Amino acid sequence: MFRSTLSKALPARSLAASRSIHTSPAVYKFVTEKVKDAASSVGEKLAKGIEVGEVTGEKIHDATGTAKSKAEEASELAKQKANQASAGTKEAKDDFKKNVK
Repeated sequence: MFRSTLSKALPARSLAASRSIHTSPAVYKFVTEKVKDAASSVGEKLAKGIEVGEVTGEKIHDATGTAKSKAEEASELAKQKANQASAGTKEAKDDFKKNVK
């Protein structure tokens, strides 16, 4: 008696109520498929970001190496000019001593 009363009081679930809104397989995706797609998209973007970072790092490294070599060249040139100036000063000093005597 209780069973028959309960079954009359509760409506039966229809097949339409358990169906999805989307009816075509192309549009309908499970949550796991959506998560996989999102993870794939994020992974691709991260990979592109890493590649851009590597290229930027190489450019910075090359620029730093170029700047370093230019600084070394300038330093060497300054040393040479300082040595020439020092030699010129010594020569002028020796000439002055010879002329004073």
